[in-house]
Amino acid sequence: MNIDEIIKNRRATPPRFLAKKEISKDTIQQLLDNANWAPNHKSTEPWRFKVYTGDAKNKLADEIYSLLIKKKKAGEQINLSKADKFKAGIELVPVAIAIILERDIAERVSEWEEIAAVSMAVQNMWLTATAINLGAFWATPQFLPFLNEILELKPRQKSLGFLYIGEIAMDYPSPGRGDIVYKVEWKE
Repeated sequence: MNIDEIIKNRRATPPRFLAKKEISKDTIQQLLDNANWAPNHKSTEPWRFKVYTGDAKNKLADEIYSLLIKKKKAGEQINLSKADKFKAGIELVPVAIAIILERDIAERVSEWEEIAAVSMAVQNMWLTATAINLGAFWATPQFLPFLNEILELKPRQKSLGFLYIGEIAMDYPSPGRGDIVYKVEWKE
């Protein structure tokens, strides 16, 4: 596939459309290596990733779910059906990668620029996954701020979600895109 085809074939493939078949460590490393080449202002390289597979992934799903139940009982606004769906999503996929922003200690650039850099790193992983016929899905549940301790985040770190990776078990159709002509204003 050429780059145009890769971009147009990239999908947010929900966990239920991904096979639970193991993904090799070399393949995961390839995704991470390509993530590391994302553009970033002042070379802050703000992306950090924690890769969960096998028993560690299932333990993570259980720990998050238990925490969310405790938070709900303590009065936090937790949608338990979304917590159930999140737990099931992690359990369904072979790889869950925690996406973490680590702010530059000197804060030489704004947080939005570093979030954009992390997002580009994720896009690099996603396009690589598409190029090698894997599916991906970026999960960003509202309860991410509660997960700092479970994810063992350090100061200046913030969870931006999880990227699920797996072989595509069944096609998930593209919703398409509206014509670009309605989204561009030319000034000549």
